[in-house]
Amino acid sequence: MQEVEVIEGAEEFEVGDGRVAVLLVHGFTGSPQGMRLLGEHLAGNGFTVRAPRLAGHGTTWQDLSTYSSDDWVASVDDAFHTLTRAHARVFVAGLSFGAALALDLAARYPDRVAGVVALSGLIRPTDPRRFFAPAIARVVKSVRGVGNDIADPSQKELAYDRLPAAATVSMLRFLKRARLGLGAVRSSTLVVHSRIDHVVHPSNARIIYKSVSSTDKELVWLDRSYHVITLDCERERVFETVQRFLKERAYNAN
Repeated sequence: MQEVEVIEGAEEFEVGDGRVAVLLVHGFTGSPQGMRLLGEHLAGNGFTVRAPRLAGHGTTWQDLSTYSSDDWVASVDDAFHTLTRAHARVFVAGLSFGAALALDLAARYPDRVAGVVALSGLIRPTDPRRFFAPAIARVVKSVRGVGNDIADPSQKELAYDRLPAAATVSMLRFLKRARLGLGAVRSSTLVVHSRIDHVVHPSNARIIYKSVSSTDKELVWLDRSYHVITLDCERERVFETVQRFLKERAYNAN
């Protein structure tokens, strides 16, 4: 099978050399580029940070069409196990659909994930097209994308301009699994979401916050950013909020 070339800037990365590690998970049709500024900030404040490139991402939407949620879960699991071999405490933070993958990981490894961060977390889609996704996938290969929802004109997300229909169906099916698993999440949980997110309705933040079983949880609202809050106009606040959350729990038991 011919290897697909990765878009420049969309490569996975690992930075920092701290005793405590953070796994960063990008969103559907996005790439590690959307998490790099956050990763560099955390690495500069004492953490080891690893951001894998989910299977089929950072290349072409046609490449993504050949993968499913099993592959994306495997991408996250591989990075997580790599970190746990060298670090006693590992946190996980995900953006958008990456938050669903992060929460699923925390549900499956409740005693090994030190804490979970959901940034613009997607857990229950509100787009009416979701009901027709399987039928759409039988008719067309892709639909218009939803990437790069950013208020700050100086920033741009490396994301596909098309949503591959077959992969989208798999993503939607996975979200149901992730929702059902929220009650198994016992790790400390931080939820950060914008009130004016155009891609993931803010109600998702409330669902995540109310549904996880953790007794140590926070919900933080933003008011000026759109969806990609790791790149948007309030990104520094996001970075500081995540850093504080992690540092307060880095050396404490859940």
